[in-house]
Amino acid sequence: MDKKVNPIRETTDEARLLARTLIRTARFGSLAVNTPNDGFPSASRTLVSTDSDGAPIILISDLTSHTKSIMLDNRISILLGEPGKGDPLAHPRITLQCEAIMIGRDNSQYKKLRAHFVARHPKSELYIGFGDFNLFRLEPKSASLNGGFGKAFALTPDDFLMTSDINDSLNEIEQQKLIELNEQPADVVAQYLPNSSNFDTKGWRIISIDCQGLELAKGEIIIRREFQNALQTVNELEAALNELRKN
Repeated sequence: MDKKVNPIRETTDEARLLARTLIRTARFGSLAVNTPNDGFPSASRTLVSTDSDGAPIILISDLTSHTKSIMLDNRISILLGEPGKGDPLAHPRITLQCEAIMIGRDNSQYKKLRAHFVARHPKSELYIGFGDFNLFRLEPKSASLNGGFGKAFALTPDDFLMTSDINDSLNEIEQQKLIELNEQPADVVAQYLPNSSNFDTKGWRIISIDCQGLELAKGEIIIRREFQNALQTVNELEAALNELRKN
C-alpha cells in the first residue's frame, strides 16, 4: 500500500520569517465571519494594520454586516498576501484563524493601535474618529501558510507573533523615534531599504518599529526589514538601525 504523503511541511525559520513578512506588509485582507442568521461564512475586504507583536488590527464600522456578525460570534478568519504576476496560486499567502477583540477608546492600548493604523493608512485619519468606527485586535489561534506550490505549513501563534519583554518599553518610544527617523533627508531614510531593491529612493516613510525589525512604506508598497538579531533591550535599537543601513 502506498504511503500517503503529508502535504504539511515541518515548520522552519524561513517559514516563520515569511509568515511575519506577509502579516506585517499587508495593507488589506479578506475577512471571513460566520453570519448569525444562517451560520454561513461571509467574506469581505478590510484594511489591515498590526499590533506591536504582529497580531492583525482592523478598523470596521458598526454599520457593516461583518461587524454585527463579529459581535455575536467573534471567531474569524483572515487571508493575507497579494498575488503578483502570473498564476495567483504560485504566490505566498497566509490564513489566520483568530478571535476578534474590540479595543475601545478607553483601552490603554487604543492610542498605540490607532497610531499604527493611521501610519499604514494615512487616509483613515479622516474617519477613524467617527463614533461608529472601532478597532479590533485579531487574536491569532492558528495559521495556515502557503509559500507557493508544495510549501504548506501549519503554524501556531508562537511561530509568527513577536512576543518580547521589551514590547511595552519599545511602544513608549516608538512614535517619537519614527518622527526622528522620518525627519531625516529622503536619501538617509532610503538607506533602510534593502541594497538589492530597485525602488526610487524618494518618498519612503518608516511606519513601525518592533523588536525584530521595521517597515517602510511608499504609496501602496510596504517593505519589511528584519534586524540581524532580535532586540533584547531598547538600548540595542540604535545599533540595530545602523546595521540595517549598512546592509
